[in-house]
Amino acid sequence: MSRYIDQCPAPAKVRPVKVVVASPSRSGTLSMFIAMNMLGFKTYHFAECVLEKGLPHLRFFREAITAQYNRLSGVKRYNKADFEKWMAEYDCMVEIPSYMGKDLLGAYADDPDVKFILTERQPEKWARSVNNSAGGVVKMAESFPMNILKNFDPTLCEFMRINILIYDALARGTRPGDPDNEEELCTYYNDYIKMAKEVIPADRLHIITLENGVDWEDICPFLGLPIPDEPYPMPNDPANFKKMVDGFLKPRMRAAIIRLGAVALPTLGVAGWASFKYGPTLLALLKGMM
Repeated sequence: MSRYIDQCPAPAKVRPVKVVVASPSRSGTLSMFIAMNMLGFKTYHFAECVLEKGLPHLRFFREAITAQYNRLSGVKRYNKADFEKWMAEYDCMVEIPSYMGKDLLGAYADDPDVKFILTERQPEKWARSVNNSAGGVVKMAESFPMNILKNFDPTLCEFMRINILIYDALARGTRPGDPDNEEELCTYYNDYIKMAKEVIPADRLHIITLENGVDWEDICPFLGLPIPDEPYPMPNDPANFKKMVDGFLKPRMRAAIIRLGAVALPTLGVAGWASFKYGPTLLALLKGMM
């Protein structure tokens, strides 16, 4: 099967990767993303993928996730050359490696110049954090009216598809509230952490416990860098996650509703459902469009 990444031109230059932050999402990765940029790295994280690179990178991501977790898809799994093509302009990866698993970690573990950081936390807290963030996005994606609106904006559609694919992989097909949901999430988390520690060379791996807090002193000595004068970025929380997602969704939903209206569907009814389902923030947005 022809892959999207194979149809894209080769980059003029590929930056050598210096640091791989192998921590799963909801393990302080957004703060780490900001921190690594502050230290001078060109850093790739899902936020960079969504908010800066947009549709082409979302397509890379969705294709890579599909190949990684759906063996029946017929899509060849990404290798190091594919990762380099996708993230050519970056020398640090945060969070993305956890989704790619052993294929990415093993590829860069063979490079003696790459250092690794892995943040751990209590699995039960991680599972609840996933459900309080990504779980909510998946519920939205699979419910009316988003299950209709997403089809009228390609970037919104890719974003929702990726979240569903990722959550399916993490939760083994369960959904928040299912009897075995948190157990499946914890199993995934424990399996991933165990695999990462086995694949990454111990002398190039720095492990941080999230419950003990994360600061410059945890990462700068390991990376051989001076400690900045600025404070370490504030940890992410569900409220910040929701604010970031809302900032991405608003213009995409506006565009989707306009396109939906253009094909003569009852836009007003969908807008009413959207305001009922997603609250006064979205209602205010829709009123501003009318």
